[in-house]
Amino acid sequence: MVRLSPGRPNRSSPLPAWDFIASIRKQVVPSHEHTRKLQNGARFIETFGYTLGSSFAAIEKGKVMLTNQPVGPNPLPLAQRSSSYPWVIVSLLWVSHTVYFMNYMTVGTLAPFIQPELKLSSAQVGFLCSAMTIGTILIQIPAGMLCDRYGTRWVMGMGLWLTGSAAMALSWAHGYGALFGLLVLAGVGIGCNQAPSSKAIILWFPSKGRATAMGAKQTGINMGGILASVLLPAIALHYGDWRFSFRGAGLASWFSALSLLLLFKDPPKPAGPSRSVEIPRGEVRRLILHRDFLLICFYGILLMITQYSFAAYFFLYVTRVLGRTIREAGFLMAVAFAVGAVGRIGWGVMSDYLLGGRRRPIFMWVGVMAAFSCLCLLLLKSYPLSGLVLLAVMLFGATGMGWNAVYLTLVGEFPRKELTGIATGVAFVITNVGVVVGPPLFGFFVDLSGGYGLSWLLMAFCMLGVALLSKIQREERMAAGD
Repeated sequence: MVRLSPGRPNRSSPLPAWDFIASIRKQVVPSHEHTRKLQNGARFIETFGYTLGSSFAAIEKGKVMLTNQPVGPNPLPLAQRSSSYPWVIVSLLWVSHTVYFMNYMTVGTLAPFIQPELKLSSAQVGFLCSAMTIGTILIQIPAGMLCDRYGTRWVMGMGLWLTGSAAMALSWAHGYGALFGLLVLAGVGIGCNQAPSSKAIILWFPSKGRATAMGAKQTGINMGGILASVLLPAIALHYGDWRFSFRGAGLASWFSALSLLLLFKDPPKPAGPSRSVEIPRGEVRRLILHRDFLLICFYGILLMITQYSFAAYFFLYVTRVLGRTIREAGFLMAVAFAVGAVGRIGWGVMSDYLLGGRRRPIFMWVGVMAAFSCLCLLLLKSYPLSGLVLLAVMLFGATGMGWNAVYLTLVGEFPRKELTGIATGVAFVITNVGVVVGPPLFGFFVDLSGGYGLSWLLMAFCMLGVALLSKIQREERMAAGD
């Protein structure tokens, strides 16, 4: 191992560059008044030449040390040495989340156009919204394992590329079956950006501040919802065809994939020989069967049922029950996502700095407040005043759409770091059951009762269940000997 030192060279092991510079120095003849300056210059050249020669020799052996610590086989790029680089990672993840969730919201925001053209029932609309989640479930655990072994950059980049390709193909689909299959394919790409992105935050940030960073990243989902609520219906209205909205979402996915592949860097591997981490199967089994990890996953299902049912049917509820226009529905949905973005950061800051890194109390508060907001949404049919509608939507946005960052942090912190990707993937698989079941169940109750009352009550009970399960959860991190 060679250490680069600013001191004088070690003459006991000269390199060719040292011999060359030394021979030049011997030829310097002090024949005028600048002898001292020439000697100092020659001494500098001598030292520089030795250092340069040492560097080339060390580079050939792959053992250069730029600091007092070994760099290892994958040295960290210069841009990443800055303490601000983790926030560059957050920015890239924010863009990817914005784009993939805009793609996810295509069916929900375009339902007023798609449903009459294809003559779909409310339950069928719910199944289309769940189709993407089926794709994410299929890929979650493989994506987590791939990012644990090979890093997150390629997994996320190729996932976004796949989502964009599926969205472009959707713009030419005409049958229900083709729509469903392509939405599943788009969901596979989306799933490649969920567990790996959480893994990146866990690795790039220390425990204090991690939920805040996760919250900042997760606001990309809210921005994606805002853009989907405002832009996608506007594009469909402008061109008179909802398929143009899918094309716009697909182009955005391709652009995000290219940006991610070019700019994203995985964290450096530890110093020393490169080797893959072998994770004992017993550790994975112990994690999956851990009582408190299962409780976390179970109330994650209830959270997903509530959030994605709202995203799937709020447009239809506002336009058909409350009698508002599509543009007004888009504005209200955008408000919900915007307040949810503030909530994701706010809950993360509260968890990190006011609760000392505790995550569980957040879900007790979120559960109770979101249940109350669902009851308010139920009563809007009788009192459809603009002010009440806006307040109910804002309350639901802050709670029912603002919990994700703290939840992902809780899941990622529960096991040891080597299991973070697998834990996040397993949690996504289990919790996404709520996304598959929730919207169709919501739509089924709408078709069954002819109204939305039972469906809003279902969501209120789900959020009360979140508060109860988080209350009986004992641990936030898995002990080494559990």
